[in-house]
Amino acid sequence: MNRFVKTALAIVAAGSVANAGTGDNDWLALDSEISGLASSLKPSQDGTSWSALIRAVYSHSSDDIATGGGANDDKSGFNFNDIDIAFWGNQGPYKWRISADIVDNDAGVGGFNALFLEDAYVGWNCGGYFDAMMGQFKPRFSRSNSVDPEHLLFIDRTTLGSALDIWDDGLGASGAYEQLNWYVAITDGQSGDDRDHLYLVRGEWTLGTGAGEIEGAMGSSDTINATAGLSFIHDDTNGDTDLDGNADNTSWLADFNGNVSNVGFGVEIAGLDDDQTLGTDEDYSNIVGLTLDGDSMPWNVTVSYLVNEELEVAARYEDLDNGDNNGPDNTVLVLGANWYRGQNAGKWQANLATFEADSGFPDGTVIEVGYAIGATR
Repeated sequence: MNRFVKTALAIVAAGSVANAGTGDNDWLALDSEISGLASSLKPSQDGTSWSALIRAVYSHSSDDIATGGGANDDKSGFNFNDIDIAFWGNQGPYKWRISADIVDNDAGVGGFNALFLEDAYVGWNCGGYFDAMMGQFKPRFSRSNSVDPEHLLFIDRTTLGSALDIWDDGLGASGAYEQLNWYVAITDGQSGDDRDHLYLVRGEWTLGTGAGEIEGAMGSSDTINATAGLSFIHDDTNGDTDLDGNADNTSWLADFNGNVSNVGFGVEIAGLDDDQTLGTDEDYSNIVGLTLDGDSMPWNVTVSYLVNEELEVAARYEDLDNGDNNGPDNTVLVLGANWYRGQNAGKWQANLATFEADSGFPDGTVIEVGYAIGATR
């Protein structure tokens, strides 16, 4: 409200007080009108917040997994895995969120930079029963695909989490009943605004306070806190990739994550249907993407130990089960350490990842060191 309006209202209000005892109802009516005017001049937006995140990473490797079998130079350089900024707020009964990532992989090479839209949705509560949203958002396929990047235990997500680290246009809903949390989504998938869609149904059962939104043992207690999840994904948009005359695109994913005392843990397994193929995203270890083939059952196991409030060490083993039809049959072993610099001061991360593959396919070791500071929400 500007100074002129405030002054005018104050003068009129003073006059109303001076004449309040005269019995003149016109002054009381005027007071009511002024109150209504003042209310109408208040911003209709209840509140707006914003956040920013930077994750800078140094990668080094001279092995085939990073050089493409010698086709490219050795890897030894600095990249940004995330330069994120987000805005969100409320407008009456509705909430909204907009976020973007400045894509800058291997800065300076060709000067490639792009602003990648992530979240752009409006949400609302449906009678206290569940929340709904429409727009672009990240479907909750699993916990590993949904954890915010600043809360990752390793620099990279699991291969499954990386392959499902996507945003899509559509309609989603979520709710909770005692220990059960549920999520559903219908999105465009890979076909844009064509008639086919991707459908997701996911349920999560919590033990104690649940696994929370931070990977590893941070925030753990002496009793187990964990979340077991099960997702079903049907993707009409993927087509008949194996050319057998049928589009078999109904897959499932199960995961179990949590912590107890100084130990964090996670298990993830998926059953990919015949025509469901996935690939890790562009940030995954800064290497040429790994593939997850149809008619397979990739899985992974993670364990971490919180040495003290500043140091956590971790290990992860993954089997991509992509060896059929003369594939690489990849396994991945990642060792990591995190040095936490306080609640608001980010963390240092160091990872050593070893990729195994059948003869003739790229394998080797990648070393990554990175720093994360800020938040996405």
